[in-house]
Amino acid sequence: MSTLTSTILSASLLIPGTTKPTNSPNNQLLFHKNDHYLNRIVTQKKRASFFIKAQAQEVEPSVPSSPIIYPTARPKFVLFGSSIVQFSFYEGWGATLAHLYARQVDVLVRGYSGWNSRAALRILDKVFPKNAPQQPSLVIVYFGGNDATHPQPDGNGSHVPLEEYKENMRNIFIHVQSLSEKTRIIFLSTPPINEEQLYGDSIPSDPPKTNESHRIYSEAGLEVSNELNIKSIDLWSAIQERSDWKEVSFIDGIHFTKEGSEVVSRKILKVLKEADWEPSLYWKDMAPEYQEYYTPIGHGGEPIDESNTRFPPGVEWEPV
Repeated sequence: MSTLTSTILSASLLIPGTTKPTNSPNNQLLFHKNDHYLNRIVTQKKRASFFIKAQAQEVEPSVPSSPIIYPTARPKFVLFGSSIVQFSFYEGWGATLAHLYARQVDVLVRGYSGWNSRAALRILDKVFPKNAPQQPSLVIVYFGGNDATHPQPDGNGSHVPLEEYKENMRNIFIHVQSLSEKTRIIFLSTPPINEEQLYGDSIPSDPPKTNESHRIYSEAGLEVSNELNIKSIDLWSAIQERSDWKEVSFIDGIHFTKEGSEVVSRKILKVLKEADWEPSLYWKDMAPEYQEYYTPIGHGGEPIDESNTRFPPGVEWEPV
């Protein structure tokens, strides 16, 4: 995106009461860079054309940053999927990503609880329009758990036949890949479920959802991602790496606890660190939007790395 040094806005917009417009030689009005919200009507003179000119200005010398320009555009990470995505900001993996990339990336949640890959295709062009002025740098995609629900006798429900699911995911990946040459994708496969926690003491004879069906759809999604050379994470296996995964991973047998989300976060960060993408999308390789206002000082009085201040002492987010 080219750097914008000025933007012309219609005079019918509103400007701050603290701003005192003055006529310029070319019949334009100026306002200060810090006047972000427009709240006073500019009186329009009969047969006169007035405009507002947003002009970049130098920052006060005491602020150690580059000049402010309007608008600014950070890289975007988009999380696209069903409830595993929608709920990811409650002590979840989405919140962790947003925290780590707070001054580097805008992390956007496009999660739709209960949706399957068939429904996702219907909104794909709206969520990811090809003519958008800025395309995402990374899209993390998750669909599969609802697709893996067993078919219902009345034909209702979220079940999607396995081959259709694979074709749907193929089309989602191809569409996202086509957005730009720099748009990267990470696919999260269908995670396991804890059937005992989900159904309690009364597991139905024909349960609508099983851990085995999740395994099958996990493998199918991974197959498609490998076919298209998409970075992927085998969540069905990753969650079960802990011996006590059933006890600690889920709040309801399906959706992640803080511990379950931590597995997802670390696996995503591992992919981002090891990927040979240019530019790198790993948080420690990306510069913050502005320089530090001051140098963080440790207990011993020595300067410390700013990246080490994002979490309390002893909390480390190097992927494992």
